[in-house]
Amino acid sequence: MPTAPSEYRTRSRSYPRVLPWLGFLCIALIYVIAIVRLSPTNYFGMTEDDSIYFSSAKALSEAKGYILPSVPGAPPATKYPILYPWLLSWVWRWNPSFPANLADAIGVTIAFGLGYLILTFLFLRKLKGIGEGEALFLTAFCALHPIVLLYSSSVLSDIPFAAMALGAMLVADGAIRLEGNIVTTAYSAVLVGLSMLLRVFGVPVAAGIFVAVMVRRAWRQLLIVCGCVAPFFAVVAWRVVFPTVVTPPAISKAGASSLGWTLTWAYYTSYLSVWKNAVPTRHIFWTVLGNNTLSVLLRGPANYFLFPGLVRDTSGGRVLVVLITAAIVAGFVKQASRHGWKPVHYALPFYLATIVLWPYPVTDRFLLPFLPLFASGLWLAGKHLLKMIGGTLSSSRAMTDKLIAVTIALLIAAFSCAIAWNYIGGSRKLVEEESRNRSSLITAKRAAYAWLLRSTSPDARVIAYEDASVYLYTGRLSMRPVAFTPAALHDPELLERIVAHMGDVPEAIGAQFWIVSDDDFGLEWPQATSDARAYEARLRNTLPEVFRSEDGRVSIYSLDCLRRREEASCRAANLLLLPPQGYHHADP
Repeated sequence: MPTAPSEYRTRSRSYPRVLPWLGFLCIALIYVIAIVRLSPTNYFGMTEDDSIYFSSAKALSEAKGYILPSVPGAPPATKYPILYPWLLSWVWRWNPSFPANLADAIGVTIAFGLGYLILTFLFLRKLKGIGEGEALFLTAFCALHPIVLLYSSSVLSDIPFAAMALGAMLVADGAIRLEGNIVTTAYSAVLVGLSMLLRVFGVPVAAGIFVAVMVRRAWRQLLIVCGCVAPFFAVVAWRVVFPTVVTPPAISKAGASSLGWTLTWAYYTSYLSVWKNAVPTRHIFWTVLGNNTLSVLLRGPANYFLFPGLVRDTSGGRVLVVLITAAIVAGFVKQASRHGWKPVHYALPFYLATIVLWPYPVTDRFLLPFLPLFASGLWLAGKHLLKMIGGTLSSSRAMTDKLIAVTIALLIAAFSCAIAWNYIGGSRKLVEEESRNRSSLITAKRAAYAWLLRSTSPDARVIAYEDASVYLYTGRLSMRPVAFTPAALHDPELLERIVAHMGDVPEAIGAQFWIVSDDDFGLEWPQATSDARAYEARLRNTLPEVFRSEDGRVSIYSLDCLRRREEASCRAANLLLLPPQGYHHADP
């Protein structure tokens, strides 16, 4: 029977192990509360990826296969890997009532988000040079980062993928050693395989783990990793090498070959076609590659700390971005050089190279698996710099050196306060404001959807920027007016042609109605947003309005003139909807 002093010593030793996890539980609780306060269902439909995921999940739950049920013809869903929609299909099985089941879908994202935070904490506390308290602080930074909260509030694969990819790299770090456990190695390989079925970006993560195994010469683990990852990789590779040929449902031959239809159909059915449309010439390819290199390699890591309040398109602003990115890289490279390179370090170059080649380099989304690495890198670089300053001040060096050290210390303190200010009130305010704006629009949009349910036949086809949401609320097939290609960002003439072809999709599918909302095209670049909204403004003055919300922010217009082209009353509408024959050209 243990004595009282021995019991006391046992309890005393257990407290240090428990306290960090108590701190983590507090962070996790604050994380969940912060998401709830954002009213996360307000964001649904904002990116359209979320509503496409959720509509495909509905089809899976109804045993209709992995399709796009909202699009005329219900084409196979070829854009996204199947795992995330399959997970969401269980939400539909659990609660088939939409939109009430949106809360359940967001709950799935939050569950993955909590897993991501656990893995972040484990990753940080294993890094040499970072103590328990520092690991908790950096975990809190990641947990409450506005970008993390935004995507944790969305029905998107970003947070699930970040959790799966980070988990694969973390587990692999302990497993792929000469003395590593075989079962743990297989577990890490399965995790990275599952990440591939969430997003194709799981492939560069797998490449990083493969290189780590090679560098460590863990040949037995190499065989296990290859054997476990191979089936997942084969599924991804098969989709790329042997893409599904999707027959367009266009009812008009002219519409089927038009520019607007071709771009929009590719947007729904083929990322490869989207990429080809985005870089149609060598000049545009090299321009996109150069811009992406700057955006991904230089701005990507730094933007987590500087955007939006400290990002300026000036010489000083660009220098600041370079300095912060350099500090981040120097911090984690120095730590890795001293204490060993991990799979996360090997995966990062492959991952960045993949993003650089993609015409939509949304780095705040894509780099989430590496946010803990970036945070630790900047933290370690700051600690090293402060240690050097402290050494200078405590030495017998010249007063000039000490004054320089004090100046640098003051600059670091001021910059740390600026980052804290930006973190608290920068993009966080933008995220909160977006939720409020969408909240005010949701009532108007739901009134429009209710009108469609009451006043149109079930086989009616609708044009809307948030088209998959139209389907989920009404069951009506829908497509967006047009899908812009990034090539138009570098070619103003092409942008003008695409806008002129915004009537191609409604003509091609025989749409009867067009929903116009004040926030349409809000995710495009500024010139595309302005031009597309100007086109919709002309629609408002030309087409007959059949519904208007009480606040006037959402309207529905009839497209009957597409079927009554010869009538004089439709002449103005058809001049807008149907560009001259010379414009009917599918090659961007």
